Amino acid sequence: MLFAYCRVSTKSQNTDSQTMDIFNTYPDADIHSEIISGTVPANERPVLSRVLDKLRKDDVLIVWWIDRLGRDYQDVKQTITSLLNKGVTIKTINNGMTFQYTGEDMTDMVTDIQLNMITAMASAERKNRLASAEAGRQAIKQDSKLWAEKFSGRKPNHELHEKIISALDSGLSVRKVAALVGCSPATVTTVKKQYANQ
Repeated sequence: MLFAYCRVSTKSQNTDSQTMDIFNTYPDADIHSEIISGTVPANERPVLSRVLDKLRKDDVLIVWWIDRLGRDYQDVKQTITSLLNKGVTIKTINNGMTFQYTGEDMTDMVTDIQLNMITAMASAERKNRLASAEAGRQAIKQDSKLWAEKFSGRKPNHELHEKIISALDSGLSVRKVAALVGCSPATVTTVKKQYANQ
């Protein structure tokens, strides 16, 4: 089976770009998304934990990039190694990489070396992004008007929502609606829930 996992850190973000990239490459993947801080370990993330429990030998897990699978170098490495040892294949959208153990010592050793390098680089990049973001926040805080504009929240796309609702009302499936209006299945599902609650 094909599973996919997407994550963003805050409610001001969304997983649309990740889910769309995955859907465009793997339209049959069972995509799971959550909003949770990157500082939370993999096994404490509700959605990721459920996905990890479902994965079995010969299943495939798709992520936009491996840094989605843990809070830091050690956590990501441990999560990935555990999956590979179960016989799960991991594919990334970014750089189109595939990681799997074949049972051949030399091949698996090369995979381990690649993972060590990539997870270390991903962890370093994350720390740099966090430092840059914090520096930006501190600079914006000096201007209260700019701070309010920057963090006032994302405005809903009413025109897109109307198209989604109209397509859903015509009886199309979530995936067909997503393809029709040019958004992710996750966005369609979110709008569908909001519409149902009105």
